[in-house]
Amino acid sequence: MNRFAGLLSGLLIWAGPVLPRPAAAPSPADPREGAPVFQTAADRETGLVAAMVARIELMPQVAAWKHRRGQPVLDIDREAAVLRVWRAEAEALGLASHSMEEFLRLQMAWARRRQEGLVTKWRAAGVLPAEPPDLNTVLRRRLDDAGRELLAAAFLAAGEALPASADPWDRLAGIAGLAPEELRELKAARVALRRTGTATLAGLRRVGVLRVGTTGDYAPFSSDAGGVLRGLDIELARDLADALGLQPVFVPTSWSGLMADLRAHRFDLALSGITVTAERAREAAFSVAYLEDGKTAITRRVDAPRFGSLAAIDQPGVRVIVNPGGTNERFVREQLRRAEIVLHPDNRTIFVALAEGGADVMFTDGIEVRLQAQRDSRLGGSLVEPLTRAGKAVLLPRGAEWRAAVDAWLGPLVASGAVAERLERALAEAAGEKRF
Repeated sequence: MNRFAGLLSGLLIWAGPVLPRPAAAPSPADPREGAPVFQTAADRETGLVAAMVARIELMPQVAAWKHRRGQPVLDIDREAAVLRVWRAEAEALGLASHSMEEFLRLQMAWARRRQEGLVTKWRAAGVLPAEPPDLNTVLRRRLDDAGRELLAAAFLAAGEALPASADPWDRLAGIAGLAPEELRELKAARVALRRTGTATLAGLRRVGVLRVGTTGDYAPFSSDAGGVLRGLDIELARDLADALGLQPVFVPTSWSGLMADLRAHRFDLALSGITVTAERAREAAFSVAYLEDGKTAITRRVDAPRFGSLAAIDQPGVRVIVNPGGTNERFVREQLRRAEIVLHPDNRTIFVALAEGGADVMFTDGIEVRLQAQRDSRLGGSLVEPLTRAGKAVLLPRGAEWRAAVDAWLGPLVASGAVAERLERALAEAAGEKRF
C-alpha cells in the first residue's frame, strides 16, 4: 500500500474550499491492501504530489492567523531556518542538498503567493477570516509534519524518472493559484532531485522509510505473485524494517542491474536470496549470512542419470539454460567449456522452458532445485552434492553505518533456527503458488 494513501486525511483541516485530490486511496476491496507490493512510479509521484498539496492546504490558516494580527506574510528568518533544516536532512539521506533546497524553495514561494492572494482578497472585501488555530503552538507543528512527509516523498522520488504519464502532476495545474510556468518549474526541480550517497539510520528514521531492493523472481526468497510480494526475504525485510522503526518500501531490481542499482543508491539495502561473492563484496557490504547454499544441477527427471557430474554436463550438444546477470550465469561461464549456453532472460519462466525441452540442464542454488522439483514433477536434481558453497545475506552499501544494527537483528534469528523454520514455511507456500 502507498505510504501516503492516508496522508491527506490527517492534514486537511481548513474549513475552506476543498482542493482536487491527486489520486484516490486504494479500495478496501483491493486484495493487495496492506500486502507488500512493489512501489510503482505512479505510487511514488502520487505520494509526492499528495504531500505538496497537503502542505499548500495549510496556507489559508497560516495566512488568516497572520492577517488577523497584522503580521506580514513573508517571514525571512523562518524560511531560512526551514531551508537550513531541509539541507541538513537531505545530506543525512544521501541527497544532493542543493537540488532538494531548490525543490523546497519553489514550494515556499508558491505557499507565500497563496497567502498573499488570500490576504489581498480579504482586504478588498473588508472582512476578517475566522480565527484559525494558533500558529506557534498548532500550525507550525502541522507544517513540520507536512514538511516531513514532503521530505519522505522527495527522498523516494529523487533520482527516479517521472512516470510515462504526466498524471498526477497534471492534476496540480491550477491548484491554489499555481500558474502553468510555476508548475513547469516545480516539475523541473523534481526531475533534478539527485542521490549522492548512503542514507544514515538517523536520516531514514526522520522520514520513516526503508527502501528494500528485491527482484520478485526468485522463490522462495522473493516472488511477485499476482502483484503481491511473497517469500522468506520479503518477510525478513518487513521484520527488519520494523526492528529499525521504519516502514519498508519495496523497490524492483534485477540480477543484471543489482549492483548498478546499488551504486545509484536506488535502495537502502537489498534482500532477494542474494549470494555473497567476492565480486559483489568489492563494491558492497553484506550482513551475516542467513543461509548456506551452493550451485547444483536441475534437469528433467528422465535425464537425471545422464547428468550426474559436471563433466557429464559439460559436453558438446548439452544445452545449459541460464538467467543472465546473476551468480548462475557467472558459474556457468566459469565452469563450462564445451556445453552450449542458452540465455533465458525471464527467471520466472526459465524452469518451464527447461521442463518443456528448451534446454537440458540448469545450474542454480540447491534451495531452488528443491522448490522447482516440488512444483513440477518433470524436474529434479541430478547431482549428489552441490558444486559450491556460499552464503546468502543482506546486501548493503559499503560504509553503511547501520550495518551493525542489521547484524544485531539477524544474527540471533539465524542462531535460534528461526530463519531456517521460516525458510521451510516459505518453501511450502511457494510450492503451491501459481507458476508463471
